[in-house]
Amino acid sequence: MPRFILAFMILAVSAMVAPAADAPVVAAVEVSPSTIEILNHRHPHSVLVYGTKADGFSVDLRPFASFVSADAKIAIVDATGWVRPISTGKTTLTVTVGTQTKTIPVSVTLPAVEPATSFRHEVMPILTRAGCNAGACHGYSLGKNGFKLSLRGQDADQDFTAMVRDSAGRRVSFQFPEQSLIVAKARGDTVHEGGVRFSRTSLSNDILVRWIRDGAPSDLADKTEVTGVRLVPDKLTLKPGEKHPLQLLATYSDGSIRDVTRLGVFAVNNTQFATVTDDGIVTAGDSGETVVVGRFERMFAATGTTVYKPDPKFAPTPVPAHIVDKHVIEKLNRLGIRPSELATDEVFLRRVYLDIIGLQPKPDEVRAFVADTNPKKREAVVDVLFERSEFVDWWSLKWGDLLQNSRNSASPASVFLFREYIRGAVSANTPLDKFARQLLTASGSTTDDPAGVYYTTSKDANDTVERTTQVFAGVRLLCARCHAHPMENWTQADYFGIVSFFNQVSTKADPRSPNVANSKVVLVNVKNGNATNPRSGKLQAPKFLGGAEPTLPVDSDRRVTYANWLTAPENPFFARSLTNRIWSYFFHRGIIDPVDDIRSTNPPINPQLLDALTKDFVESKFDVRQLMKRIVTSAAYQRSSIANDTNKHDEQNFSRSIPRRIPAEALLDTLIQATGVAENIAGGPAGFRAAQLPDGNTDNDFLKLFGKPQRMDACECERDNGSNMLQALTMINGKSILARVKNPAARPAVLAKTKQTDVELVTQIYLWCLARTPTEKERLIAVGFLKEGVPDRTAAMQDLMWALVNSRDFLLSH
Repeated sequence: MPRFILAFMILAVSAMVAPAADAPVVAAVEVSPSTIEILNHRHPHSVLVYGTKADGFSVDLRPFASFVSADAKIAIVDATGWVRPISTGKTTLTVTVGTQTKTIPVSVTLPAVEPATSFRHEVMPILTRAGCNAGACHGYSLGKNGFKLSLRGQDADQDFTAMVRDSAGRRVSFQFPEQSLIVAKARGDTVHEGGVRFSRTSLSNDILVRWIRDGAPSDLADKTEVTGVRLVPDKLTLKPGEKHPLQLLATYSDGSIRDVTRLGVFAVNNTQFATVTDDGIVTAGDSGETVVVGRFERMFAATGTTVYKPDPKFAPTPVPAHIVDKHVIEKLNRLGIRPSELATDEVFLRRVYLDIIGLQPKPDEVRAFVADTNPKKREAVVDVLFERSEFVDWWSLKWGDLLQNSRNSASPASVFLFREYIRGAVSANTPLDKFARQLLTASGSTTDDPAGVYYTTSKDANDTVERTTQVFAGVRLLCARCHAHPMENWTQADYFGIVSFFNQVSTKADPRSPNVANSKVVLVNVKNGNATNPRSGKLQAPKFLGGAEPTLPVDSDRRVTYANWLTAPENPFFARSLTNRIWSYFFHRGIIDPVDDIRSTNPPINPQLLDALTKDFVESKFDVRQLMKRIVTSAAYQRSSIANDTNKHDEQNFSRSIPRRIPAEALLDTLIQATGVAENIAGGPAGFRAAQLPDGNTDNDFLKLFGKPQRMDACECERDNGSNMLQALTMINGKSILARVKNPAARPAVLAKTKQTDVELVTQIYLWCLARTPTEKERLIAVGFLKEGVPDRTAAMQDLMWALVNSRDFLLSH
């Protein structure tokens, strides 16, 4: 019997360990796993014991638990819940916390001869855990100091050669394993630019030294691979300073499950709110929310972590039935957050106008809405806005940005035809699944089928794949073109599997318009074969993202199969990503944020909310207007931006409105509406508003400065809705503001010539600029300014308007 087994048996006092102190009261004691199967002496298994208290906080129950192995000759368990095999057989493990007991079946099947250390499943994870194969170290494309590993361990064959066979085997010493360069440098025994990666007493050291002592065996022929990992628990709610362990479990292709907590890599998305140790112990930080990520071999899992201080005086908000508010309020109650009150009618009306049609309401519209006594007037105004031509303009602009409609890649005529195609789809409320299928299966001349402009933007099939997955699946797949994705389970097989759906497509100059720049035809060659996976050098069969390789008819347009899969109601990406994207247009963030970076390591801030809205979107047959109406009729959307004492630090959970800078086109169009002075925008047809422009090829300094995208990227991030000093200086001194306000035909001069009272003039200016009436204090100041500040009534009105358009109330949707 190996010595380490004897040592474990000596520790068999773990047959029963008394719990410490009284355990916290929980509704139910949870244990993980529910069953244990051990196939190797070197693969012990932890038992996690945890629960949730009545106040919703997670609690680690291991310090209060006792563990009993029914047969210490089969398996033993120590005080911390680590189960170690002794001999083949079956037993049970009993876990007791207070008066609650859980029983875990344990099966041990040990080989007659202890297997050699696995290079693929033990050594490779050690290299990843130590960071040796990271991009900043030996995983760099050129390696470091002559030693190159595959990036994040994606190629075991390459790494085995680099460690054992390169440089005449100098990295491993079979005679003196602990003096092997790969060990000595990682332990800091010799100079190493990467510093100390693990200690002499670590499991990493034990595995690496044992593997070299065994002769550095190769198990590259072993086809068993990790098919998935998960973290237990998948949610944590902690108070600042509290700790809680996580368990990382890996599932293999042979069906076995292994505890890899001590071999995995842990990280936290935001260390302000939590930190995590190498062994998966989470420590709560400041109040807030973040995600703890666990990784093993090429797989990822995540645990959402919420940290806050409970308030014993907190009174939960009644949970409404509205599909949005139900899930928002349930979470706010769990967090001890009271939502802000609803915004006033004026604030709501301006917000919903800007979000749905990209313009502020006019004074008459504001007055009529405020005077309306219909209790359902907020819901009714949404239906009215859907029928406005500006609604078509605004949402066509958004789709034009996403689909990169531009004269840089398509002829001017095609750009306008594609614009009209999009406008037609928005106007008819075309279901988004149908809209996507039309785009993805377009072919022929772009003048005959304007949807084909979607393909003219792509440089090649790779570009089409990256754009398609980002726009319609919310997935950034670019990294997987060259190597396995650094933060998700996507590989080059996933990437080129999708390329094989699109590499039948090409574009060429339209022979009917030889002298028209960027006039193109979309061609589909059904004889074209599959794409080549550059890593394997073999043809990659068409493969759905994260799914199967479908059987396709011979000589078929493979795009049709892909488009049908993508837009199917059960597709895990399409409806979910578009629901999240639409939501983000009405709030300061998506439920998943960024909206086009959806991955397991970037989970939704409110999964139940996203699931419910997605389900409703699918059941509506992808009716985008219904989705919008669900959102804007919610109390969550209609809340004031004024914070209370419980939500003043919350900017994630939709407990209040977070002010947003108005997008460039809406800002310019609103400025034009407020001042009454039009603007001829170079690069666009005369009379077009900013929201009606066909593409980003416009020579307008204002639009550029305030972040209008040039449509070079399918990412929402190309539009810059941030604020900067140059914008502020332009609003204060820029020609676009001063010349417009001082124009003798502008609103201030026109109003000044009327016979209205000062109070009426001030109210009119406020309504045109801010879509609201002034407060009593604002009215007194403004009227006093008109009476005494400046003798020239017109100049005074101009100055007042200048001040208002330079206010945060004008620049922000709040």
